[in-house]
Amino acid sequence: MIGSVYASLYASRLDTALPAQAPDTAAGAAHDSVGAAFAAASQLDASGQTGLALTLRDAASTAFFYGFGAACLVAAAVAAGGAVMAAWLIPAQPPRGERGDGGRP
Repeated sequence: MIGSVYASLYASRLDTALPAQAPDTAAGAAHDSVGAAFAAASQLDASGQTGLALTLRDAASTAFFYGFGAACLVAAAVAAGGAVMAAWLIPAQPPRGERGDGGRP
């Protein structure tokens, strides 16, 4: 669930942040993973397209941290919900007479 939230937000933020002049291969690589986006940016930089490389790198980085931050918030909410459920459902002490010693104090 958390990974799905991350992937969805990463892809949507990347779509809005990618420059229109980015080559299809670079855009496709960026959609595959952040590491692939950085590799594509390095290749663009090596071919003399430094401005485009920086824009691609920034777009992938921004999209990654946007999705990662939201996924962390979802994970925190799930953990907090689990803690509340555990506090509510798990008794603080065993019921009387079920301690295995005949119910004596």
